[in-house]
Amino acid sequence: MFYDPRENVRPAPLTHNPINALVAPRPIGWIGSLSVAGKENLAPFSYFNVFSADPPVVAFAPNAKQSDGGPKDTLANVRAVPEFTASIVSEPLVQQMNETSRVLDHGVSEFAQAGLTSAPSSKVRPPHVGEALAVLECVVFDIVALPARQGGRGSHLVIGEVIGIHIDDALIVEGKLQTLGLQQVARLGSFDYTVVRELFEIPRPD
Repeated sequence: MFYDPRENVRPAPLTHNPINALVAPRPIGWIGSLSVAGKENLAPFSYFNVFSADPPVVAFAPNAKQSDGGPKDTLANVRAVPEFTASIVSEPLVQQMNETSRVLDHGVSEFAQAGLTSAPSSKVRPPHVGEALAVLECVVFDIVALPARQGGRGSHLVIGEVIGIHIDDALIVEGKLQTLGLQQVARLGSFDYTVVRELFEIPRPD
């Protein structure tokens, strides 16, 4: 089939937007942020990735609320306090990650709701997931409004420079991060997820 997503993101016979399955797997940025009043927030975003290595730059894309089209707490927070943390989701934390996607009243801590440790960060004000095996501490570089389809929800791209990195010491063997030890969870289409369990190496041709 062929279709124009500007007209309909899931025309028949599709029941889910396939772009999430076509561009996958996608790492999950478990984003910690703070409101201007100091209220902590934690939310998972599968529109998340790294875009530069030196200096490291990551980005995530929060869309608008379904209820009223206003900004989600994470976007409002990083606008007011331009810093965030991105905790890496490992398989043992996947249920807690899913719990933090629940819509809560403004100011209610997702850390507490999901039974997670709100750990202080080293370089930025927002906390991170204490149980995470790896965490990126970031300052906001830019926030870009993304195109919105007629009648669709708006979305923004939050770009952050990584200024601090936490890695569990057990994951570093002979100077190299042990990817399988991280048990990293990634998002696919619909409600599907995957875990990194298998590796293969391809040396560069040059």
